[in-house]
Amino acid sequence: MKRFTFKMVAVAAVLAVAAVVWVGCGGDDNPADNKDNNSANNNNNNNSTTHTHDWGDWTVTTPATCDAAGTETRTCKLDASHKETQSIPKLSGAACQSGGGDDFVVLGGLKWMKTNLNVETADSWCYENSLDSCAKYGRLYTWEAAKAACQSVGMRLPTRAEWAALVTAAGGSSTAGSKLKSTSGWNSCSGISSTDQYGFSALPGGSRSSDGGFDDAGGDGGWWAATETSGGYAYYRNMHYGYDGVGEVSSDKSYGFSARCVQ
Repeated sequence: MKRFTFKMVAVAAVLAVAAVVWVGCGGDDNPADNKDNNSANNNNNNNSTTHTHDWGDWTVTTPATCDAAGTETRTCKLDASHKETQSIPKLSGAACQSGGGDDFVVLGGLKWMKTNLNVETADSWCYENSLDSCAKYGRLYTWEAAKAACQSVGMRLPTRAEWAALVTAAGGSSTAGSKLKSTSGWNSCSGISSTDQYGFSALPGGSRSSDGGFDDAGGDGGWWAATETSGGYAYYRNMHYGYDGVGEVSSDKSYGFSARCVQ
């Protein structure tokens, strides 16, 4: 299975006679981006101004409930005074069904699904196209499909930071896998334990590459995060039958991995 990493490249503001490139957030809709530039260049009609954006992750400021919508905010990494806020739809579907508490576990301050998501959407697959695999491991989703599938059950895909909070709550990245894995369904490895201490019951659904090949169900599990890398890939968390930890990797969004939804 191919995995991808992304090398961060610093972006600098470039000043030239013919053009001015401003690095910031807010664009032309935010006068703060332009106030210093206009006075410096108001006599140069040949100059043009281009704005780029470097936003941080969306952070939930008011959690959505079954009765009311919530809100989330993101902040410009280059200027903390620039913020954007958007609404989170109120919860519905499985998240609000009576008696649904048995299907969720609270870790890291969030309610997590206790099983891999198994909701059929476009761009989702059963491992090796076997319905038995879907019943056992859930479906494999592209990144966009995983987000849509979580929304379809009134939940959402967890962010990179929310996965980190879960891993911390389970004892840290070097040992959390042993406490989060299901006690069955994983290949065996001497000296590696699976206690399912919190009832998270992680199962190794394997993966699907962008060319349609499937790999390592029973041995390896990957779960999408909602956070993108700066290069247009997306993060996912990884557990393997041969180690006790929980890793973090980035991948092309067209690959297929498992999904857990949160609220």
